[in-house]
Amino acid sequence: MVIFWRLVLSHLLADFTLQFDFVNRLKRKHIWGMGLHCLTHFAVSAALTYRFLGDVWFSLGPVTVNGWSALLVMLVFHFLIDEFRIYSMKRMGYRDGTVSIVADQFLHIYVLFMISPVTFAAGGRFIQEKWIGLAAISVLVTHVSTVLIYFVEKDLFDKKFPAFDEKYFLIFERVVLWAFFFAPGWWWAPFAAVWAVQLFYIRRKRIMDLSLVNILLSLALTSLLGLWTRYLYYGTI
Repeated sequence: MVIFWRLVLSHLLADFTLQFDFVNRLKRKHIWGMGLHCLTHFAVSAALTYRFLGDVWFSLGPVTVNGWSALLVMLVFHFLIDEFRIYSMKRMGYRDGTVSIVADQFLHIYVLFMISPVTFAAGGRFIQEKWIGLAAISVLVTHVSTVLIYFVEKDLFDKKFPAFDEKYFLIFERVVLWAFFFAPGWWWAPFAAVWAVQLFYIRRKRIMDLSLVNILLSLALTSLLGLWTRYLYYGTI
């Protein structure tokens, strides 16, 4: 599963961290904007899987497919999935909401799984490279959570994408909370609890206009990812 998790990390980086606002706008207006986004994904994937690209990743009957060819398959499917999502919104009237983003991400990850060689290391560890897992979780804590929470609030309150200060303030809050989960023993628990309380205090004092849904989702997502981090880092919660 080494290649699969490297592809997951590359997907998270390309689809969230490196998909800047201007790229997101371009891909919705012009086909070459979509091409730029998909090529970014291809480049990041190639960089993270470079030493495996000459290996056979999967077979279709008598035809063997190496890493380079598998990434081309990924590139085509990424383009088609994203183009269909945009077409469904513009031509079919589907709402760009939580269901849309979750379905989109499921399809992307499914394609990555299908093109990856499925092998497990001795001991049956699901994520064999700790640094890849931690890097992927860091993107989930920061940019993926930002987008997911935005879509939930958009569906519930028709809220616009958070402004620069709100976006990075909440990213900072989640990163600090996540960092507490690296503390040895049970020291992470009281520190995380205190940090969660101060987030509610910020809302109460109206230091920043945050919805209760936003805070609860931020805490829930970061805590779940934090527990996963502890299991990956220490082998136990």
